[in-house]
Amino acid sequence: MSINFDSIEKNEIQFYFSHHRIVMWSFVLFIFTIVIPSINGEIYRPVVIMHGVTATAANMNELAGWIRQTYEGIYVTAIEIGNGYDDSFLFPMNKQVEIFCQTILSDLKLKQGFNLIGVSQGSLIVRGAVERCSLPVYNLITLVGVHQGIFGIPGLQILPAPFRELVSKYAYEESVQNVISVAGYWRDPYQLDKYYKKSQFLPDINNEGAIRNETYRLNMLKLNAFVITYSDIDEIVSPPQSSWFMGFQPNSLQVEIWNQTSQFQDDLIGLRTLEEQGKLYRFPCHIKHQDAAHTPDKDFIFHNILSFLNNTI
Repeated sequence: MSINFDSIEKNEIQFYFSHHRIVMWSFVLFIFTIVIPSINGEIYRPVVIMHGVTATAANMNELAGWIRQTYEGIYVTAIEIGNGYDDSFLFPMNKQVEIFCQTILSDLKLKQGFNLIGVSQGSLIVRGAVERCSLPVYNLITLVGVHQGIFGIPGLQILPAPFRELVSKYAYEESVQNVISVAGYWRDPYQLDKYYKKSQFLPDINNEGAIRNETYRLNMLKLNAFVITYSDIDEIVSPPQSSWFMGFQPNSLQVEIWNQTSQFQDDLIGLRTLEEQGKLYRFPCHIKHQDAAHTPDKDFIFHNILSFLNNTI
């Protein structure tokens, strides 16, 4: 009996390619089962929170919990600067913004962009970071902020007693500016010349200098939304309308009118443009300052704020 070796070799080759074709397609299907869900699945944009003065990152746990409860799987981080409580008022504002930016830029989970929330003094840290560090922020949200500074006894109650007089009497001395955070946004309507010349922080990020920093304005205009809230019963921020960029008028305790301020009319950081573009959202609330981002503030946060975090990468 003769054996046809050519036929056997041909069959073996066909089996070889047929087998490897099956293995190849099995591998492709396996890859698809892994990759497709990650493409179709929604990844919520991360959220960064910055606390206020005489507070710590842990004070933001309630707010962070509400966010995680609402958006499953979302990455939320509360930033701590230095040791938290003490350094929140013993680090000057410029240093706090610098540290904040370094912390953000070192977090790989934030590289593709994030939403940013600042509470009280944290409102200035986050806005300063947006303006100066060109961070990939989508929505910027500030709760009971101090955008137009503070002046008067109420604003000092948050500080330990030994530091209150230093700010109220010597806020514009370089030694105080270099040490106490609140001095950086102390805006005395009876000493505005000193404020413009010697305050090392707020006049800069509010673009109130003789030379305007267009980068600050352009970085603010990159935002998808800028949300600002103020409380009509705020017992700490003076005037409370500072949360909406309204301070005391020169040589007076009369509060500025929203659309008549230099900040708005001259579009120093882009507020007027943001409003014209429908990107500026102003919400009034009715809570004590220290209750912001805590249980008494929960209904307000859920009804007005959390929707600004409902976006994906």
